[in-house]
Amino acid sequence: MTDVAEMERVLTEFARQFNDSAELPRMAQGWNRTILVRATDAAWTRGLRVQEGAVRLLGAAEHPARAEIVLEGAADTLAAIFRGEMSPTEPYLDGSLIVRSTEADMMKLDVFTLMVWGE
Repeated sequence: MTDVAEMERVLTEFARQFNDSAELPRMAQGWNRTILVRATDAAWTRGLRVQEGAVRLLGAAEHPARAEIVLEGAADTLAAIFRGEMSPTEPYLDGSLIVRSTEADMMKLDVFTLMVWGE
């Protein structure tokens, strides 16, 4: 099972890969969103902020009051998605990943995830 420290590493690495990309920061310009990532099998929630083309993992004390995108699932599923080991499509379709957002935001996040990991 993925623990809290591993989730922190996974999301930090995702943000680093996103920010180091030649294309993604440019594509994310003007798409300012807060993403809440919540593990349903652990007492763990963390936010990611996309602002002016950069992604930043929010600290535990920066728990967002509201988020435009909420991702909920088992810690192992969330970690696999943000590591690029799994597309979010399958767990979303089988109900093991819950996504609360507009369809446009969900599609954009899916594209970013795939581009970060080069798939």
